[in-house]
Amino acid sequence: MTVKATVCLALLGIACVASPVAAQSGGARDKLVVAMPKTYDKSETMGLWGDYLLHLARCANVDIQNQLGESLDRSANVDIFSEKELVESLLSGKAQLAQVNPGLVPRLVAAGQPAPFAVPGNKASNKPNSYHLILITRVDSPYRTPKDLVGKKIAHTTPTSNSGNLAPRALFPAIGLEPEKNYEVVFSNGHERSVSGVMYGFYPAAAVASDLYGRMVVKGDVKGSSLRTLWESPPFMTETWTMGKDVSPDVQARVKRCSYNYNFSPRLRTLLPGNDTLLPVNYERDFATVLEVHRKTEQARASK
Repeated sequence: MTVKATVCLALLGIACVASPVAAQSGGARDKLVVAMPKTYDKSETMGLWGDYLLHLARCANVDIQNQLGESLDRSANVDIFSEKELVESLLSGKAQLAQVNPGLVPRLVAAGQPAPFAVPGNKASNKPNSYHLILITRVDSPYRTPKDLVGKKIAHTTPTSNSGNLAPRALFPAIGLEPEKNYEVVFSNGHERSVSGVMYGFYPAAAVASDLYGRMVVKGDVKGSSLRTLWESPPFMTETWTMGKDVSPDVQARVKRCSYNYNFSPRLRTLLPGNDTLLPVNYERDFATVLEVHRKTEQARASK
């Protein structure tokens, strides 16, 4: 049996259409409240991931909602949260589906949440998306190596960001940069602000995620020729999708199956070059570098 649900994504520039959605007995669908990070604003977040959420609603027979109970197949009012708010939403059970930044994952798993189930990747090669921590400066700056930044200010993003703060603190000492010891940490409150701050001369350098920097170049927010990369890390896992621990096994199985057969929208392929679907996550393998940073971070905290 099917029912027709009006799918109205006019706020995204997509026409309203009548879409068949499989109905369970009584017409009820399982509800999943989704939480998204504040990487982008609501409009851009739905412009990128609204098609995936709509695919889940149709394929997995679930009602994707915000915390107000509004169905996101009829509204673009998606919840976007700070890292702290996103973690609290998952741990409290207010959200059952979320996209999470890699630095939050070890904390969530340690708190009893399941490991992430999906990551952007390439279907043909079965290769998951990844990024590098990069140290950038202006191309016309006098800085040629990381050690040239001793005594200078380097922009980090937020205290809980993996690539924007935790990874630099764990990995920079090996390249001669000791946070708070031989360079000053300045928090910019975001990767885009860090990149823009370097480009416009507010910071001598910044620690940012290569994928987010690359997206800014693709969108035309910055010119890649204006900035120089002084150093890059081994690869890190990028943003992944996770479900809350209280989601039923049946719903988890349906969401995973539908995620792995999802084909990226043209816009998502443009901003995530080389990626066209969502792939399963092998936590220990794919998060090896993230877990290394997490261990070093915990060791540093314990020694204080």
